[in-house]
Amino acid sequence: MTDVTIPEDYLPIVEGHLWKKILREGSGESPVKKSTVNVHYVGTLFNNGDKFDSSRDRGSPFTFNLGVGQVIKGWDEGVKTMKIGELAELVCAPDYAYGESGSPPTIPGNSTLKFEVELLGFQESADSPTAKLTLAKKKKDQGNALFKSGENAPAAQAYKEGADLLKDMEGATEEQLQESGPMRVALLANLAAAYLKLNENGKAAEACQLALNLQPGHVKVTYRLAQAYLGLSEFEDAKKTAQRGLEIAPGDATFTSLLSSISSKQAAFKKKEKAAYSKMFS
Repeated sequence: MTDVTIPEDYLPIVEGHLWKKILREGSGESPVKKSTVNVHYVGTLFNNGDKFDSSRDRGSPFTFNLGVGQVIKGWDEGVKTMKIGELAELVCAPDYAYGESGSPPTIPGNSTLKFEVELLGFQESADSPTAKLTLAKKKKDQGNALFKSGENAPAAQAYKEGADLLKDMEGATEEQLQESGPMRVALLANLAAAYLKLNENGKAAEACQLALNLQPGHVKVTYRLAQAYLGLSEFEDAKKTAQRGLEIAPGDATFTSLLSSISSKQAAFKKKEKAAYSKMFS
């Protein structure tokens, strides 16, 4: 918090800690966490305007990685609201600047600071939400092409890599989260299909369960989970899952047929098991 009075034309980014006034609008997207950003800045003490630092005076822009603690908190929180070409003033309370200790000899302790910042450009990290979404789409397309040509093992690998990319979407916008959820479900559903082709039923079941945690009523995934349980000879789980499928999609012939197949295979399994026990004790 700061004891100084902040003019009304500075809008709060973090109430009581960080304020911003746009001097020139920028355009395009804003940088996200872990982006490498390139800025020019002039830093002054808010109470008297004394300049303590300036990249412009040095004639060289300043580059840092956003949101990872390389700079003061006011910069991490403030620069992420900017767009390329934007020129803005950020006012940082002491706890969003250099705190009680300051940065001697130019910044006294408990100083509120003002920075004029120009966002010159940025490059997103390879593990930024945008980069993850782009690569996940590529992995999905790769997997689809491989699956279509019957190359199920590399298809499964591509789907798995794509799904794993979307596990952690820290820093994503609401729009990106709305896109990543269904995409991860689709990748997991396709992964399950590839594993079923490979007769890796345990892995198929695991992929299905992950997908159903995200989208419980997914018909195809429910069907594939029942198939996986059947492949594992877990007949009761297979039945329950197929019956759940009929609740989701009443009258669906694929689930009716699957239930019939489960019953037949369970009966054959029991018959074979009984015969084996008979031989054992005969």
